[in-house]
Amino acid sequence: MLARDAGARLRAGVPALAPLAALYGAGLALSRVLGLRRRTEGPAAARVIVVGNLEVGGSGKTPLAMHLLEGASAAGRRVAYVSRGYGCAAARGPHVTVVPAHDDTFPEGSGGVRILDRKGSPAIEREIGDEAALVAMRVPAAIIAVGGDKRRAVDTVARMGADVVVVDDAFQSWSLARSLDMVLLDAERPLGSGRLLPAGSLRERPDALRRADVVVFNGADDEAAVDAARSRVARWLSPQTVALGMRRQIGLERVAGDAVLAGARLLVVCGVARPERVRADVAAQGMTIAGEMCFADHHPYRAADVARIHAAAAGAGADGVVVTEKDWVKLRRFEWGIAVWVARLHVSVTGADEGLWQRVVR
Repeated sequence: MLARDAGARLRAGVPALAPLAALYGAGLALSRVLGLRRRTEGPAAARVIVVGNLEVGGSGKTPLAMHLLEGASAAGRRVAYVSRGYGCAAARGPHVTVVPAHDDTFPEGSGGVRILDRKGSPAIEREIGDEAALVAMRVPAAIIAVGGDKRRAVDTVARMGADVVVVDDAFQSWSLARSLDMVLLDAERPLGSGRLLPAGSLRERPDALRRADVVVFNGADDEAAVDAARSRVARWLSPQTVALGMRRQIGLERVAGDAVLAGARLLVVCGVARPERVRADVAAQGMTIAGEMCFADHHPYRAADVARIHAAAAGAGADGVVVTEKDWVKLRRFEWGIAVWVARLHVSVTGADEGLWQRVVR
């Protein structure tokens, strides 16, 4: 069954669940205390950059992580990406699964490390998750490490020579030592409903922002928008916190079929947490949207789904479909009888001066 954007309900808030949110908050506080007790110093040779958020759902963490990896790699650093993975084999297994950088050769893993060949492993997204597979495709210079224990994964890539490690979705990974905390917030509604799970969309209370070294407002395209977004959360920020904006832009690349993009009517297909952003990105390109099919975030596509996409495109009179990159890493193994465009997302950071990059790569 096609999923609606379930996160929208949480972002709006469910006041009746406030008692459960209070219990969640108490458990969170205990978890943090126990996690901090386990925290040890990270590898001295590696800068550990945490990219996280306060809200559940898609805040843009992985696109920002790729932006940081590309920038640090261009500065001559040896980079690595660490993720827990979502619903993949690596997240469930006892090992850290490593995909070496494109120009690396590592011997078969030992000591709890499993090496995966990025070229010779079919359906790699099943092994390491869709987001890590996307990073492997977009940033070939990055070592990819996926496992349930992020601290162990960071130690693993540091031993492999990484000196800048970007850890996706780790703001609440209390036991992980880090060099820099970056937190992504929505520019318009940075705190969603302002309520903790399950009454709202917040993983932590707003005062957790005091731990952030950098806050990045997704959708703040210029300095004025950054200032406006910062004013909404200023009471919870440390005076030293750097505020930045993140601008989104897509480019459409045809990956199947031979239809011409100009004047095409497109069916938007996505399995992400914030499908409304995908629609807006496609519309911003001047495309005519014939319809949409929204699946749950991280949806494991099957042949039956692809058949339904074909049928929906025909029913809507679409000339083809447009999918996100995260979806395409799972859909590319199927046969397509219609044109398919991938919306390749690129982000740029407003106010990212040389000083910030020095904090990332130094």
